Amino acid sequence: QRDQPGLTNQTEAIEKQTITKRSIMMYTRRQSTNMKEAKRKLPRKQHLALEDGCTLSRVTSNLSVSSDTSDNEWSSSSTREEIDSNEKSNKYFAEESMFADFKQMSLKDRIKDYCMNPVPQTFDKPAVPGFVFDIDGVFKNGGKYAPFGAKALRLLQEAGIPYVFMTNGGGGRTERQYADVMNEKLCAFDADEMGKRKYVKEVQMILSYTPFATHLEHFKNDPVLIVGCPRAMNAAKSYGFKKPMAISEYTRRHATMNPFGKAGCEKDNKVIISGKEQWNEGIKAILVFTDPGDFFEAIQVLTDILLSSRPGEKEYEKYHRIPIVFSNPDLLWKTQYPHARFGQGAFRLSLEACYKARMQAMGLSEREIEQRLGDFVQFGKPEHAQFYHAREAALKTAKRLGCNISHFYMVGDNPRSDITGAVKMNKVSKSKKLKNWSGMLVKTGVWQEGDETMGAKGIYANVVDVIKAVLKKHADEIHDLKKSTVHAEA
Repeated sequence: QRDQPGLTNQTEAIEKQTITKRSIMMYTRRQSTNMKEAKRKLPRKQHLALEDGCTLSRVTSNLSVSSDTSDNEWSSSSTREEIDSNEKSNKYFAEESMFADFKQMSLKDRIKDYCMNPVPQTFDKPAVPGFVFDIDGVFKNGGKYAPFGAKALRLLQEAGIPYVFMTNGGGGRTERQYADVMNEKLCAFDADEMGKRKYVKEVQMILSYTPFATHLEHFKNDPVLIVGCPRAMNAAKSYGFKKPMAISEYTRRHATMNPFGKAGCEKDNKVIISGKEQWNEGIKAILVFTDPGDFFEAIQVLTDILLSSRPGEKEYEKYHRIPIVFSNPDLLWKTQYPHARFGQGAFRLSLEACYKARMQAMGLSEREIEQRLGDFVQFGKPEHAQFYHAREAALKTAKRLGCNISHFYMVGDNPRSDITGAVKMNKVSKSKKLKNWSGMLVKTGVWQEGDETMGAKGIYANVVDVIKAVLKKHADEIHDLKKSTVHAEA
């Protein structure tokens, strides 16, 4: 057809039309996930307007259509009128606050985007191994610190090796507060240095909820419910949350929500007389910093808040959906008790089970139940986002020390969080051509002989043995670092 006069322009127009249609299809597919999420949260009569206004108008604004296609069917007058109508619909709904909220990137999309764009290692320095340490089960059990912790970190400091800490705990402290406590405890076993050495800095601490400070930026001006110990409120405020409310304060305002709480409204001869309650908190997200002090109260109250913005006035609101963000998925953790204890992961499992059962009892469809359970967002090991935060902190530490990192070593006692996370991170790192990760297991915590190792590269008596083995393996790299340091000083 190209060889026939008069058909060249027509052929090119057809080709451009085909390319344009294909581009529209590809773009629409990329938007399908966000569209489904938004459509769930809008009344059904707004679905079409949302789809047209959010997808088609964005396609037409992002694709440049040549004037050569002006006579083809895609650019027909009826289609142009439809596009104009869609753009008007988009402008109208964009002015609605609820619709505007749905246009924002979802929390899970924000996390995914962060993991898809890791911090590159750009500075040209000698490369040495880098360590990421768990804390509970490695340096301490509960409040009892191991006597060898100071020695282990001294080995790394003397060799100029970068290291950071990544724990699924935090106890509601800020990173600075946790670092201060660790330094105090470690120095108690440091007779040689007389407590003068500083082992941990704030920037080296990745607590279970540290990512809240960056990933939840869009909630910092909104009312958020804080679940955890009393200290968690201080941590939330230090992260910049302007309107945090502790779950204890929420239940104080609405004492009858928990029949077995401090008010004891179901006890014999106990009657709470009060005026009309105000359900105007407007909670936009639930943030679980630490395990709740009262499991029953937390399960009951959070279930109510997830189902309705005004639980005391309306038990269920179909279009009320808010995220609940957990900081620690660990089912078990090591304390001073001889055997592992339940952690925040047990609370999430309990809440999910009760929330699901409650929705089933209310007659909600399986589809809606699944969608609502999808509002549960998880941070903490072994989640990729947590490991990327640790990687970023380790790279900053390495840069400060004047070196690069050749290999990341995750040292922990829990195969299902520490080792599993390292194995997954290693697969992702290989696909992105980043430095590899290895999981190193110690016998001082959750793991016991006979348990699954989940792909650990080695099992050691304690953290000191891990460090000695890694330093020996990378002896040449460490030698090169010291050599370059001497030359630089000269």
